[in-house]
Amino acid sequence: MGSPVTAILGLGREVGDAAARRFHEIGHNVLAADSSGDRLLTAQNAMPEKVLLHLGDLHTKLGLRNAVAAAVEGFGRIDNLVVIPSIEQPDSIHDFSQEKFDKALAKTVRGAAQCLKVFAERIADQADLPTAGAERIRQRGTVTFVLSYSALATMPGRFTESVTQAGVLGVVRAGSLELAEAGIRVNAIVAIRPREEKMETWTGKRTPLGRAALADEIADAAAFLASPEAAIITGEVLRLDGGRSGLAGILD
Repeated sequence: MGSPVTAILGLGREVGDAAARRFHEIGHNVLAADSSGDRLLTAQNAMPEKVLLHLGDLHTKLGLRNAVAAAVEGFGRIDNLVVIPSIEQPDSIHDFSQEKFDKALAKTVRGAAQCLKVFAERIADQADLPTAGAERIRQRGTVTFVLSYSALATMPGRFTESVTQAGVLGVVRAGSLELAEAGIRVNAIVAIRPREEKMETWTGKRTPLGRAALADEIADAAAFLASPEAAIITGEVLRLDGGRSGLAGILD
């Protein structure tokens, strides 16, 4: 078997670019996909030339199948997904609109579930298993979701974002059990991401390490969770929060 194949579904603002670079550096073939042509054009300058780019919808069954098919067509197989769901614009319960809310749930939470289903169907068609070393049980595939910190802890003004990001965690926990027998591991990274530090001036006061996670640090965590070294890890949430979860109150 050749090099592992990893697809980055959704680029976010910086994290997807960093993930594509990191997986390429460790020898993976990489496809980077996004629903925004402008975002892909911007990312193209930040990624190695050998990274394949795919433009298309990433929350419907057809769109996800097309993205996975593009990776298989380009590299012959698929081994890992790194999924970066879109983050909803700030809103409150007072702004609640059923139509808007249902659309956000379908795009993010249902899209995450569809992602697992499409990936599992493709993995089932791949007869060979990647070698993970004689001392390890082989893994057939991995899916890692990269979420905002609102998936775990929220604040006023992020109602829809918090509900949808937390909903994806439910998909991770349930999906990891459903797909364990198939040799597919499902995990999540929850991080104080660079965009949050830019939006919130108090990030330093609420984070013992004083900053958000760097895009490259999130990419490194994703690479670890996809690696054979993490072959026993599934259904877990890796926090990149600089110690915030253990802090009561605000730092001076």
